[in-house]
Amino acid sequence: MMNRYLLIAVIFTSTLLSGCFKHKKAPHRPVTAKSIEQAIELKDSVERIELTGQKIGDIPAVWSAMPKLSILLLRGTELKSMDVLASIKGLKTLDISATSQTDLPLSVTEISGLTQLYLADNKLTSLSAKISDLKKLEYLNLDRNQLTDVHTDIGNCIELRWLRLRDNKLKALPDSIRSCKKLQRIYLKNNLFEAVPESLKDLPLLEDIDLSGNAVKEFPVWLTLSSKLRQLCFDNCKIEKLPEDLSKLTGLQALSLFKCPLSKEERLRIREALPEAHVTF
Repeated sequence: MMNRYLLIAVIFTSTLLSGCFKHKKAPHRPVTAKSIEQAIELKDSVERIELTGQKIGDIPAVWSAMPKLSILLLRGTELKSMDVLASIKGLKTLDISATSQTDLPLSVTEISGLTQLYLADNKLTSLSAKISDLKKLEYLNLDRNQLTDVHTDIGNCIELRWLRLRDNKLKALPDSIRSCKKLQRIYLKNNLFEAVPESLKDLPLLEDIDLSGNAVKEFPVWLTLSSKLRQLCFDNCKIEKLPEDLSKLTGLQALSLFKCPLSKEERLRIREALPEAHVTF
């Protein structure tokens, strides 16, 4: 019996060493610098620079000569000039949240390969037309600004998949958002919307919408016609009733209607109509 167990152990160990778990490879950990001095020391290998909350002044020109630099996290830093950003050719992710920006910096719009841009917690009142220069942008975070409008040229960001606009002063979205056919998630919490933006109607991949904290009164019929929708949040809205037919929301996983003025009868009807979804009142 002991020999049998020994044989099993040997086979298991051999399987491990032979690469049976070759697809379990650990994720890549980018070479990271957390100070300007460290970034310079790692000039030829650094991939990620994280200087959150530090006082920088002008971004060092040497950064443009870092061949592997692709992630730059500058949230809450004290910046004077960002002109060098335009010459960091391999940059993919940029976080300049909480850096007192009042507009989209021109140098940022010249980073042609940028895929993720964080501009949250700034002082933007509008989004510049230059946003359309970021042709490869997939993720845009504009949470907690003072935006009253989004420029129509955002429709040229055709690779956009995730758009965050929480805690602004928006009443509408531009019709051009219809051109962002790859958009999957849009977060509009705590704005001034009185209706679900009609411009979202023709986005075939849209699966996650958050309109909580707005004055939305109606759950439009067109919103019930998409089997792609996975999550809908209308917390603290003024919705009293959902459309009669909810049968096409076959992909819906979560529906949140917390603090909406729905009757007990309507709540029961919704739960019965969406048995596979997690519904919250």
